[in-house]
Amino acid sequence: MNEIVPPLCLVLSVLLLVAAFAVLTMERPQPSIELHRARVENDEQYRGLLEQQLERRRLQRKVLIVSLFGMAVIVAAAAFAAMRPAPPN
Repeated sequence: MNEIVPPLCLVLSVLLLVAAFAVLTMERPQPSIELHRARVENDEQYRGLLEQQLERRRLQRKVLIVSLFGMAVIVAAAAFAAMRPAPPN
């Protein structure tokens, strides 16, 4: 079992890095048409609500990216910690 865990952890780490870079390449959330309309019509309450939602989506994206990179590092470190030294010849 211990011979399988480190390679699986390294594969998982690579997959997490691929996912992190995939999310990173996607465009960050942009203002919606409703937000533009609320700005033009001077609807302060609706505009404030939509801007809060936009900021929350941007924060969620940042947290997701940092989490994916962090988990990749943690899983890779666990893989190297789980490796046994080679037996002496």
